[in-house]
Amino acid sequence: MAKLKYSKTYLLIPIVFIVFIFIFYLVYENIKQRTISEFKNEQLILAGTASQGIGSFFKEYQSNLAFLSQFNDVIDFTGKGQALMASFYENHKNFIEAVTRVDAHGVILYTYPENVSVVGKDISYQKHVQQVMDTHQPVISDVFVSEQGYRAIAMHVPVFKGRIYTGSLAMLIPVNKLGKQYLGKIRIRGTGNVCLLSEKGVKLYCTVSEAEEINPPVNGTAALIHRRGMADGFNAQAKEELISYRVPIRNTFWTILIAYKKADIYSALARLRNWLILIFLILFVASSYFFYSFTKVRDIGKDKEITMLAHALRSVNECVSITNVDDIILFVNEAFTRTYGYTEEELIGKNIGFLRSSENSSAFVNEILPATLDGEWKGELINRRKDGSEFPIYLSTTIIKDKNGNPLGLIGVASDISERLRKEKELIQAKEKAEESDRLKSKFLANMSHEIRTPMNGILGFAELLKEPDLTSDDQQEYIEIIEKSGARMLTIINDIVDISKIETGQMEVVIADTNVNEQIESVYDFFKDEAEKKGMLIFFKNSLPSKNAVIRTDRDKIFSILKNLIGNAIKYSLSKSIEFGYEKKDSWLEFYVKDCGVGIRHEKREIIFTRFRQGGDLTNQFAEGTGLGLSIAKAYVELLGGTIWVESEIGKGSIFYFTIPYNPEPRENITANSFAKSGKLTKSVSSMRKWPAANVS
Repeated sequence: MAKLKYSKTYLLIPIVFIVFIFIFYLVYENIKQRTISEFKNEQLILAGTASQGIGSFFKEYQSNLAFLSQFNDVIDFTGKGQALMASFYENHKNFIEAVTRVDAHGVILYTYPENVSVVGKDISYQKHVQQVMDTHQPVISDVFVSEQGYRAIAMHVPVFKGRIYTGSLAMLIPVNKLGKQYLGKIRIRGTGNVCLLSEKGVKLYCTVSEAEEINPPVNGTAALIHRRGMADGFNAQAKEELISYRVPIRNTFWTILIAYKKADIYSALARLRNWLILIFLILFVASSYFFYSFTKVRDIGKDKEITMLAHALRSVNECVSITNVDDIILFVNEAFTRTYGYTEEELIGKNIGFLRSSENSSAFVNEILPATLDGEWKGELINRRKDGSEFPIYLSTTIIKDKNGNPLGLIGVASDISERLRKEKELIQAKEKAEESDRLKSKFLANMSHEIRTPMNGILGFAELLKEPDLTSDDQQEYIEIIEKSGARMLTIINDIVDISKIETGQMEVVIADTNVNEQIESVYDFFKDEAEKKGMLIFFKNSLPSKNAVIRTDRDKIFSILKNLIGNAIKYSLSKSIEFGYEKKDSWLEFYVKDCGVGIRHEKREIIFTRFRQGGDLTNQFAEGTGLGLSIAKAYVELLGGTIWVESEIGKGSIFYFTIPYNPEPRENITANSFAKSGKLTKSVSSMRKWPAANVS
């Protein structure tokens, strides 16, 4: 009998060996899949960076072309216009092959570098040329063979004289230069390759000589089947893993494809696999010895162990209950009675189902008992205390059997997971908030780079042109005005950044003084009158108080800045021919309004437009200049002055922005953003430290 018992013990060793092999396989597979996943994520991040670079490239060059198209010499196609086009090419010839002026009928008027063979050719048959003629909007083409004889991508921006379309200004971008600039830095292991495809699947750039034209997914993986006879040593019909990343570009999109072979990654895992085998062999030998020694210990004092188990169940922190096979309670520990508020006598003999909340579905609760009788059940559900309060628990149940395998009862161990769920929810919310903040900051930095470069290009470019000895006085005056406008725009951007920084640190000072509201309204009207007339708009204002009653104690510069931001936005986004603003006295408040008939704002977006880095273009799909700080600065100023700001809007009909300030003709002490925040009236510090109004609106 003893010999038979030891034989049974030895038979368990092969079982342990099989378990170790299985665990080794699971660990190795997990590491292998994680390595592949990390590599894919790494390539997606690199592709995303390249995507941002390509997008910024087109955004910058579209802005530069649009800037160039506004010169009268370019519009009227004079000799000076040709010189401007030549200067533009010379400054950007590392990335473009030609700059071309096309008339309203699609005929090439001029191209630089000069090519007389293409001047006068009708290219209206080209799809992108026809598209810019039809829509009068900037267009980016698919890859095509240009009239100059090379494969390229064309970007066209419309040229207007007043409101009359007079053609387009285009630049040709060689696809190989663009691909090498932004895709050449992507690191690919082993035999991997990277390609750039157009919307129609045409290869724009690729490290492989031939590849099938495919329609890739938006982002993710697929399989790329290479053609027979392809370069770089690929076998016929050799499958590779493919990572794709879509690059949105104005009216079209491109796709970055990164292909690699799994074998290149697996080769790096060979060393790890050998170490794992050695470690698992050592563990197997040690565990086999331990198991052999442990099985020699005889089980003595079974009744004593059961008694000790009962005492242990009473003292554990989790709620422990024992029921019969019909779910009638036989035993509960102290943690159970303490958690639920019942005494042990109130629970013994009752069906445990009376503790379940009605929030649980009947089907869900009814599956617990059958699953436990089959072996075990684990899951989360909601239970009810004696006082009626409900709370979530994690419950684990199993069946108790005698030595013959017959069921004696069921044991359940539960723990209150309210705190865990609360922390999980807080972590999810914090993660979402951090991701949103990171996205907005990244977008702000990209936009800020563009916003600063544009006026800098204007300043440096026209400062260079002023050096020309043959300039007329009119030309000099025009260039000086452009430099002044670009400098003012640069100053506005810097001021907005300084303002928002000082608001957040609570350093914004509110200077209270006698302020005639009517005069402020009229000053704003005078400020925007010329700008509105240039855009063909009418601007109206309404003063509801006589001048003697319109003098209050407030910060006049901040009132001016708030109205300037709101009216500037209305002019920027309005589709109508008129804008109205003014104020009314309501009880002890002055309620200001700015009304436009623009595209409107969706209801769910009305709150976020007042957060930092948001632009109207985010909500209307329009491209807009600005830092995205104007409305957040306006909101901070309103709250510093003791008022509130809100918007009412209807899609397709326009928006009305309202804000209130106290009607307070009595003297009032100076305050700062920091002291105002301490009073509880400023929910979030935001600022601007100037004593003059912000010029930019966003």
